[in-house]
Amino acid sequence: MADAEDRTEAPSQQRLQKARDDGQIVLSREAMSFTVLLGGLLGIFALLPFLVPNFVHSMKNLMDNAGTISMVQGGLLSTTQHTITAGLALALSVAGLIMALTLGVGFLQTGFLIHPGSLLPKMSRVSPMGGLKRILGGGTLPDTCKALVKLLIFVAVLWHLAKGIIPDARSMTGLNASAILTTVIRLGLSGATGMILAQLVIAGGDIFWMRFRHTAKLKMSREELKEEYRNTEGDPHVKGKLKAMRAKVARQRMMDAVKTATVIVTNPTHYAVALVYEKGASSAPKVVAKGVDEVAARIRELGQDHRVPIVANPPLARALYPLPLESEIPAEHFKVVAAVIAYVWKLRRPAGNHSPIR
Repeated sequence: MADAEDRTEAPSQQRLQKARDDGQIVLSREAMSFTVLLGGLLGIFALLPFLVPNFVHSMKNLMDNAGTISMVQGGLLSTTQHTITAGLALALSVAGLIMALTLGVGFLQTGFLIHPGSLLPKMSRVSPMGGLKRILGGGTLPDTCKALVKLLIFVAVLWHLAKGIIPDARSMTGLNASAILTTVIRLGLSGATGMILAQLVIAGGDIFWMRFRHTAKLKMSREELKEEYRNTEGDPHVKGKLKAMRAKVARQRMMDAVKTATVIVTNPTHYAVALVYEKGASSAPKVVAKGVDEVAARIRELGQDHRVPIVANPPLARALYPLPLESEIPAEHFKVVAAVIAYVWKLRRPAGNHSPIR
């Protein structure tokens, strides 16, 4: 395993994907805390105004008729059922909104990943020794610094809010109940908004820090990158040898085809293209070998050794050279190639004469 100081390279996509598959994802708890605060504020100031009147009305009726409620045969439950329903609607609506927002932010952070292994209990999480190691380990220092920064931000926000709330609280003396309630709601909304904005700043910084630490934790050394490349793409040296071997086999097969070619068309020294054609065949002549410079010289040499006619036709040689091996010549070259092959057959030397046709 590479030492931490050797891990200077950014993690590869494969390493990032493996970490994700193993449940190692970036999840900011501060972002979740921000969502809880925001959901609570929205629930209190957006949902409760519509639900509280019904609950208050139910409680008022219950208190007004408290002396007449029958305590037998389900009379108490029947009388309080509407109040209980209103209270549950009050609590569950806010809790449901907070839960929905929290789940949404959580899934956005994890990319909708659900890792079953993360849900299983681990003894290291409940072990006193494991907890002590986490507390005393060097990895807790960043978290401690983060907690201190969070505390300082909240203290600064609370101090700023307190300076504005204290004068308003003093001015509430002598006000009627409605005015006091309005002032309290205004001050509560101002304080909650300030705390949520502070938590938003903290969550943004925490997300950045968590992503930075996650990437740093997954950094790789050069040796790890090479090993991963070898495992996924194959050893470059082995691939190079296999490629060279395949090229050698293909070249040998091409040179073997020269020995049975019908004619070799040359430039005369730069290009060499060997064609094969059988009399009476329905298919067009095929390119069985081709080359330039040294390869062309070797083709001509093999042609001479095996009495394959060699015809110098530079325009035709240059036109046929780009064609793939084992491909038939295109129609636009039929006439010229047919003339060359007919010429070769007409002037074919006796079997005992090894001089090539030029």
